[in-house]
Amino acid sequence: MPRRVSTKQLLIACQMSFEGNSNQEIADRLGFTETTVSNWRKLELWKEFEAELIDAHKQQALNLNSTTPS
Repeated sequence: MPRRVSTKQLLIACQMSFEGNSNQEIADRLGFTETTVSNWRKLELWKEFEAELIDAHKQQALNLNSTTPS
């Protein structure tokens, strides 16, 4: 019987992907197959998490730039 992914696992997978980990590395860490991780990337929740990570990264970059002396 296939296991269901939890929201927390999906967030961890998305974060790992954002940090540059491959689908295989994510699958190995979370105990799923590479194909399953590939399918997660198509989920709306994945896309939402990814957008939030991108926004947070941009905010952090903007904050770093604003504190850097000219």
